[in-house]
Amino acid sequence: MELIEEPILYNDPLLRILVRSFHSAAICQHGWHVHPELEIIAVRSGRMEIHTPAEVYHLRAGDVLILGSREPHLDLRRPGEVVDYVVIQFELDAFLDSNMLPFLYLFQESLLPLTKLNLLFRDNPELRQQFYSTVLELQQEHEQKQRGYEMAINYLVKKCLFLLTRHENRGLLEHNRPVNYAKLKLIFDYVEAHLSTKITVEQACLLVNFSYTYFLKYFKQTMGMTFTDYVIHRRIKYAERLLLTEDLSIAQIAEQVGLPNLSHFYKLFRRVHHCSPKSFKEAIIARANVTVL
Repeated sequence: MELIEEPILYNDPLLRILVRSFHSAAICQHGWHVHPELEIIAVRSGRMEIHTPAEVYHLRAGDVLILGSREPHLDLRRPGEVVDYVVIQFELDAFLDSNMLPFLYLFQESLLPLTKLNLLFRDNPELRQQFYSTVLELQQEHEQKQRGYEMAINYLVKKCLFLLTRHENRGLLEHNRPVNYAKLKLIFDYVEAHLSTKITVEQACLLVNFSYTYFLKYFKQTMGMTFTDYVIHRRIKYAERLLLTEDLSIAQIAEQVGLPNLSHFYKLFRRVHHCSPKSFKEAIIARANVTVL
């Protein structure tokens, strides 16, 4: 089986999401392919098949499907049959702000292949309908791009996650692992309070009374990312806010978010947004001006 690595090119520097609508009679779109992003498919009319190595999903109008990160899949339709459907692809952690991060572990691919969550749609028609409606609303917001649509999309992505969390009654998201939210909050608060200064694993360990090795393992297992990656994530989010709200040079922003090495700051920013901080700011301002007009 030849597996194609499908690149996901976001068209919005703030929203790490790709939303597409298809009205197609093609028999096969991409062949077997894979991408790091989570994918959601909602069929508006027609029929299609989604093949994974473990299962074949037969989708009709009103059906939704979740494909986890790096889940190999193939989409097929009957020859000549037109299928109208929506595809949403996004990075999960990009939509989880600090107050939602304790829930990130629920959707870790290492603990649960997210494709298994499709069992919830089969067992719960009400959930399937609510989830389907939410996906279509998200697609409409993205297509119409009315003022504030970014907030709407952020909310609707979180609503999808909320619906799965609220209606999950099969124990799929439990993972049989207790999570100490009080200790996590101590860590989150420490990071937020020191984004402009030095943040160390040693200090985080002291806050929660964990050994160095256990803390790193605990954080990675709980959050699905390393402590270092989490700190970088929060620093870049802070940089985004400064770029759009303060009249500061890039060097000043890098210093204020605790990344005084300018080349290192550029490297980390590009890793997240695939563009420079200046390009990021210009794209946001340009889009805001078009929206107001």
